[in-house]
Amino acid sequence: MSPRQHEGDDTESFPDDRFLLPQLPGADTEEVEKYQRGGFHPVHLGDVYDGRYRVVHKLGAGGFSTVWLARDDTEHSWVALKIVVADYSTSVSTKNQLSCHAASQPTSDAVFGFVVERRRFTLDGPNGRHLCLVLPVLGPSASQLSKGIFSRITPSLSRRASYQAARALADLHAQGFGHGDVTTANILFGLLNMDRYTESDIYRLFGAPETAPLETESGETPGPEAPKYIVKSLDFLSSEESLISQDVRLIDFDQSFLISLPPEKMLGIPAEFLAPEVAVGLKASPASDVWALGCSIFRIRSGDGPFSAYETLGELPGSWGDTLFDYYGQPTKEPTKGSPLEPWEGKRSIKDLIYKIWDQPENSVVEAGRVRLEDPVCGEDKKKPYPPCLSDTVWKPTAMKINNSYIEGYSDETDELLETLPKISENEAALLYDLLSKIFVYDAQNRPSAREMLTHPWFHMDDL
Repeated sequence: MSPRQHEGDDTESFPDDRFLLPQLPGADTEEVEKYQRGGFHPVHLGDVYDGRYRVVHKLGAGGFSTVWLARDDTEHSWVALKIVVADYSTSVSTKNQLSCHAASQPTSDAVFGFVVERRRFTLDGPNGRHLCLVLPVLGPSASQLSKGIFSRITPSLSRRASYQAARALADLHAQGFGHGDVTTANILFGLLNMDRYTESDIYRLFGAPETAPLETESGETPGPEAPKYIVKSLDFLSSEESLISQDVRLIDFDQSFLISLPPEKMLGIPAEFLAPEVAVGLKASPASDVWALGCSIFRIRSGDGPFSAYETLGELPGSWGDTLFDYYGQPTKEPTKGSPLEPWEGKRSIKDLIYKIWDQPENSVVEAGRVRLEDPVCGEDKKKPYPPCLSDTVWKPTAMKINNSYIEGYSDETDELLETLPKISENEAALLYDLLSKIFVYDAQNRPSAREMLTHPWFHMDDL
């Protein structure tokens, strides 16, 4: 579903970009325009925080924080240092204290599940006061490992990771908290004995950090509010020695809430994971977490999400038709600030999507029909398979040679090539459809709870 666009509406103004995009090919960097008052803290390699945490590499970034691989020179161990944007540091601090208390008291016997902070401190910088969380170091996210034609998680690990995420969410709900941001970006794989590695080992395994200068549109040197350079995040899939475990953790309580006191404002979760009732202005609940978990499960198993921001399951409940949306797509009750939903024809068949999930062939070369001329255009990095040590974890579709061609990007030709790959088994497809069809319903009260999901046979196919 999509709110009506306000064509010709000049009441909204947007600041001009101050910075040029960093020249880091293949990097998914932070939003550099947030290096301003109230935004990100500028970080440089080698910086030391709280007198003990020395920045060695970058782990990633999101809309509300940057996360760094740091060496704790006091305890001689590795930590993840999460530095929250200044404007959100107070609210994130409160939410993390509450939900981390719940996470530290799981109701199941799981040895995985949540990431609980080790300690916290505040940092005063040019952009304000920032909350800094010291966390255990984790590996890549499910978003990174399950990414369409570029990377896919193996089927058995997909089921294992999905079960563990559901189990962690069930524990959180049992403690009276909603997560609010269950996405594949917040489902992270663990690492195997990270503390055995030295700083030299990190560079040997993953290479030295790649950087690019942060330049302004005006050509002037950036002020103290911005770093001198942007750092490309460490790539855990580039190492010939696997550190990635088969267990996942649910992270990031920035959007968490008390189930008894749901948030009044729209959650900050991406639209493709947002439960439809929340999208039209109803309050978040454990059921909206379950919807997001269902979207995550589909992404983990298939490589793609089941919905975009503009698709629906079919005709919306009549009571939702009165909802108005403002310029930014947020629900509003003020007629002068919003417009009703426009009809959208993008109805999706969940069953059809599930039965079309394609999987890894037995061999890296597939001949199934008309042989094309050798395809020279795909980049060498895309053609290169993941290291053998990752064979039980992920595989790279673009490294498959199909009918003498490599998959380069999304196109009609790519769809034709993918049709030659093996499909999900009939048995697994039927089980996955049974699970997701119970989750993807408009009436939130009819969705299963995260705890009820745990007994579903799709999760336990590998137990037989």
